[in-house]
Amino acid sequence: MSDDNEARYAAMVEFLGTFTTLSGAPPETMKELSDGVVLFEVLSEIAPDHFDPTTIARHLGDNWALKSSNLRKLLRNLEWYYHDDLKKDANFAQLTSELGTIARTGDAAAIASLVELVAAAAVTCELKGQFVERILHMSQEGQKQMKGIIESSLQRLEDYDGDDEEGEDNEMVFGGGIEVEEEDEKGGAEAGLFDANHLSSGVGDADKEELERQLMETRRELAQQKTQLSEIREDAGKSETKLRALVDDLQDRLAKRQDELITAEEELRTATNDLDEAKNKIHDLEEQKAQLEDDLDVASAKATQLHKAEATVLAYKKKLEGVGVMNQQMSDLEDQAAGYLRQIMDLEAEVKKTQSLQKQVDALQAKLQTLEHERSENSDSLKNTATEIAELKSLLSSAEKAKKMYESELKELRAQQAVEAVEEPAVQGFDSQGSQLSSEQKEKMVRLEYENKKLKEELEKAKAAPAPAAAAAPAPAAPAAGSGDVSALSAEIASLKEQLAQKEAENKKIGSDKNKLEAYTKRTLAKFQDKYLVALQECKAKLKEKQDKIEVLESRSATEKTAQKREERLLSSTIYELGLAIMQNRLKER
Repeated sequence: MSDDNEARYAAMVEFLGTFTTLSGAPPETMKELSDGVVLFEVLSEIAPDHFDPTTIARHLGDNWALKSSNLRKLLRNLEWYYHDDLKKDANFAQLTSELGTIARTGDAAAIASLVELVAAAAVTCELKGQFVERILHMSQEGQKQMKGIIESSLQRLEDYDGDDEEGEDNEMVFGGGIEVEEEDEKGGAEAGLFDANHLSSGVGDADKEELERQLMETRRELAQQKTQLSEIREDAGKSETKLRALVDDLQDRLAKRQDELITAEEELRTATNDLDEAKNKIHDLEEQKAQLEDDLDVASAKATQLHKAEATVLAYKKKLEGVGVMNQQMSDLEDQAAGYLRQIMDLEAEVKKTQSLQKQVDALQAKLQTLEHERSENSDSLKNTATEIAELKSLLSSAEKAKKMYESELKELRAQQAVEAVEEPAVQGFDSQGSQLSSEQKEKMVRLEYENKKLKEELEKAKAAPAPAAAAAPAPAAPAAGSGDVSALSAEIASLKEQLAQKEAENKKIGSDKNKLEAYTKRTLAKFQDKYLVALQECKAKLKEKQDKIEVLESRSATEKTAQKREERLLSSTIYELGLAIMQNRLKER
């Protein structure tokens, strides 16, 4: 059943959306028709003489009073249109009783009853062809539903007779005076007729003519009374239209006054609510003011504590600056100690180099010893060669002397031989004697040649002896060269020893400086530890204590703020509940 209703409602909404006089977007739900604006605009296309869309209120929101005013105006104009133009009538009284429900809740069933009357007016007006064509352009389901809607709405309509209604209204307005007169006249006429008929049997023709004359007079009077009655009815109709217009005007004024009263009540209610809210805000502001004063007192106390803490911090900063100066001095001393340490490391490196130099010196000393040993050996060999050379020189001198002697003897012998050759007589004896001499001389000469040859060999050996001396530091030159190397090596060894002594002295000096610096640094560190480390630790402890106090105060303030917010919420909720209770009591009293 609900699906059928939804289909009907959808078809109605689709049908209303086909009208071109809509000022806004086509409606999508039945609830959008509860303010009467869409229906009024649709009817302005169906019957523009009866429906002027500029005379209704728009953009009403949730104001059900203004919606109700629009719906009453719509239903009243629709009733006039049905009565005057279509000569039809419907259950307008029932719809009038449902207008409040439509305005307040947007009842879809009640709105559907209104839409059915609108659809019936659309298919029975002069422009029904256009509206039927629009229905035919709807969806199949919409056409089917609209057919059923139109049939049911036409079945609800009845023929309307304006004269009957006017007569009834006249009877209602003017009482029963005219009706009583008519009944009296009819009663008198009937009584006269009855009397005439009753007396006809006993009365003659004269009486009959008299009766006819009376009847004619009665009829004339009746006609006059009818004309008077028609005039009275016309006057009553005019007065009724005037009265109806006056009633409509009064109803409109009453509706406007009711709407104004409702709006005034709403404004009064909003004003009272605003006043209550303002009072609550004032109360809240006063509480906030008191709270802010308390916070200000607390803040001022904290500010004084903060000033004290700043003073202590400044004092600690000054102490820390002094400590910073000491730290700077310590850093300078550390830098100086680092410089000394680098010098010590450099000296240690040089000492390590002196070890290598010592090894070189040892090697050179060993080499010097070997050279001295070789020099001693060379000197011994040189001495031996010198003795040999002296002996050879003595032998050479003796050999030269012998050679000179032999040469002199040879010259003498050659002179003697020349003399003998001059003396002819004694040649033969001389030849035998010369042969004898020559053999002896030959033996001497051979010996002398051998000795000379031997001396020459020895001389050559003696001459060749300087070459081996030059090769092995020539006998006389070897001592000179060896002595030069030894002197150079001894000088170098002496210089190296002097350098080693200087380095050792420098090492001893640096070691003493190092020991002095270590002792000075130890003394200064001990003084610093004794004087400033204790103060620094105390300062750190006090700073930590202050920081802990600050954290405790911050946590306490945070908890107090949360508790304050919670209390404010509770107070606001209680004030709100009290305001609601007061408003409810006032409404009940009204």
